Amino acid sequence: MSKPVIVVGAGVVGLSCALVLSEKGYKVTVIARNLPTDALTAEYTSPWAGAHFRPQPSRSESDKKEMEMTRITQKYFQKLAVDEPYSSIKFVEGIEYFENPDSLIKDLGYGYTEDIEDFKVLDQKDLPEGSVFGTSYKAWTLNSPHYLRYLYNKLSFRYGVNFVRQSFDSLKDIFENYPKSTIINASGRGLQYDGGYDPQGFLIRGQTLLVRAPANCPYLEKTITHQSKDGLWTFVIGRPLDGGVILGGTKQVDISQTTPREEDTQALIARGKKLYPELFIDGELDIRNINVGFRPARKGGVRVEMEKKPEGNIIHAYGCGGMGYELSYGMAQKVFELFQTIPTTPKL
Repeated sequence: MSKPVIVVGAGVVGLSCALVLSEKGYKVTVIARNLPTDALTAEYTSPWAGAHFRPQPSRSESDKKEMEMTRITQKYFQKLAVDEPYSSIKFVEGIEYFENPDSLIKDLGYGYTEDIEDFKVLDQKDLPEGSVFGTSYKAWTLNSPHYLRYLYNKLSFRYGVNFVRQSFDSLKDIFENYPKSTIINASGRGLQYDGGYDPQGFLIRGQTLLVRAPANCPYLEKTITHQSKDGLWTFVIGRPLDGGVILGGTKQVDISQTTPREEDTQALIARGKKLYPELFIDGELDIRNINVGFRPARKGGVRVEMEKKPEGNIIHAYGCGGMGYELSYGMAQKVFELFQTIPTTPKL
């Protein structure tokens, strides 16, 4: 009889972990408070994500490990974009503009260009007013609500994964309800064995605008990120399969408001009008939704490691911040590598 595998969390990381384990022939149950079939809430982060790929130089050993996971995801997405285009994954041109880049950006520090197709530094004449440095590269984008539902359907109907809507106060409680199981802790904020969340974790509030683009809008076939001198990031991301365009965004650590803030909306509109005027129709944005979500970040980077308890093993996989989609499949592969080290874990 196969030892039960319980994945805690149905965000993109949890679903990806469930997929990799299912593909390897293991029986998986996903337990989560929110599922991809639900009406969206701010607490369920993954559906709100802009979800595009941006390479960046590694600033720490943790960054280097994360970079490796992003490349595993990238390679997987390259195959998926061809074999299963209904997943919504699409490769387009990615562009970045900087008004005040640091030395790691300008010197193309490790992690920025490795294994990145079509990477190049832009000529000064091709930069917008105020920018002093820019790059372009092949990037992927996806339609995040659609991709989550795609994963959910594949897990449910191809692999027979069982989804349980349930909340627990601790991982210990999960062991009591699912004895002799292995827990994959993809709970975003990092639910702990004795309760509570990882004290190294914190949430970053994000607010973006989902807009209908005018006909022939260039942002349907590319993603652009602009960093101003004051550190604000303003980006446009086309969502494939007629998912509109995301205009963002905010990164707010000390704000917990789940509803849209009007001052954020107006600031995004003003920045968008200056940087991405082609997105406006007769001078106005056709806003279809104002998105609010909370990125589950962690001091010191993501946690991917084994924790052994008397009841069984826990494999932690959380703390991705705003890189959940970029890390997702690579992180799931690292989880599976740890899973393989557990003795006597038979397949079905």
